[in-house]
Amino acid sequence: MDAFDSIIRRLEHLAQRREHLHLDAYLRYVHNWRRRLFFDFLSGIARGLGFSVGFTILGAVLIYVLRNIALANLPVIGRFLAELVRIVENNL
Repeated sequence: MDAFDSIIRRLEHLAQRREHLHLDAYLRYVHNWRRRLFFDFLSGIARGLGFSVGFTILGAVLIYVLRNIALANLPVIGRFLAELVRIVENNL
């Protein structure tokens, strides 16, 4: 009977873990293509917006750093960066 009790405890543990995973909710989500399409669309918009904002902030910081290096009057790098910053500012 000890092996049988061990199997019962293991099955109960697996049933509790299955409930904890919310597998039934996930399967309903996977089979509902309209809901899945809607949430995938929203997540795509959020990713695109995050990418755009992040790239804009990173670009602004990079231009700020390049401008400060150009203002430091480093001989070769300063001229190159000054020209680069001028081109970027003219195209904004």
